Amino acid sequence: MKAVTLLAPAKINLCLSVLGRRADGYHELEMLMQMVGLYDEVRVALNGKGVTVLCNSAAAPSGEGNIAFKAAAAMIDAAGGGAGVTIEIRKNIPVAAGLGGGSSDAAAVLAACNRLLKTGFNRERLAEIGARLGMDVPFFFYGPTALARGRGELLTSLVPPPRFRVLLVNPGFETSTAWVYKNLNLELTKRGKCNKITGLSVGRIAEGLHNDLESVTASAHSVIGRIEEALLAEGALGARMSGSGPTVFGVFDTEAACKTAADRLRTQGWWLYPTEILTESPFAGYMDHPLQGDPRAEHGSDSPA
Repeated sequence: MKAVTLLAPAKINLCLSVLGRRADGYHELEMLMQMVGLYDEVRVALNGKGVTVLCNSAAAPSGEGNIAFKAAAAMIDAAGGGAGVTIEIRKNIPVAAGLGGGSSDAAAVLAACNRLLKTGFNRERLAEIGARLGMDVPFFFYGPTALARGRGELLTSLVPPPRFRVLLVNPGFETSTAWVYKNLNLELTKRGKCNKITGLSVGRIAEGLHNDLESVTASAHSVIGRIEEALLAEGALGARMSGSGPTVFGVFDTEAACKTAADRLRTQGWWLYPTEILTESPFAGYMDHPLQGDPRAEHGSDSPA
């Protein structure tokens, strides 16, 4: 097998609760994370020695500055060295938007290299490597739905909720996760109970949406609140910022309602993407070992999984 192409999904935080500051300087978190149907396309091909990363977006770096480079280098090192890969990333997920695009790309590279380099790592080992790259990376081996604790590296896979639609809305600027945490006032966090909304109906999930980081980003950018108000006015059952933002998502129970809201909000000039939650992970077949009898492996196809 010479190449693998994977679709790397975005994530949203249905619940993000900051429990306190740890002795190591990081924050103790509890998060309910969910994959959604917005994807980057990541192609990984065996190619001599070393790592090459090419990205079609000026907002994301090519070369060593891309987290995908670090993911490939880690897998090559774990495989004993000597291999080389070329990574091509077609970005669709906004950069620095609270949707985990870079982390998902890194997870896709880890998964693809697991197949190409025949390392045969299980998800625990891949997540362990991913945690050294970024704290959202491990989630992508436990999704599509998972509860995250610690710094985000302690994952519990959950049964996905009944399928529902989400409208992603991005106001068109980037946010720094480090800046958000630096300016977080722990005395003002409400500490939602993320494990209490698992396994519920879409309506109950919408009622339980929570994000302790929103107070920081929304106080600096009032458009966050305006987006949430607009989503609710257009029929969203609930609306909340994802991660450190600035992307906001609205929860809808039907495709028609979600698309209607998107059509009505297009005049605002925001980036909009109606989609749905995922009930299966694109990475599921790339852990533990190469699939026996997989025709893509036999012929080296790079068709999306």
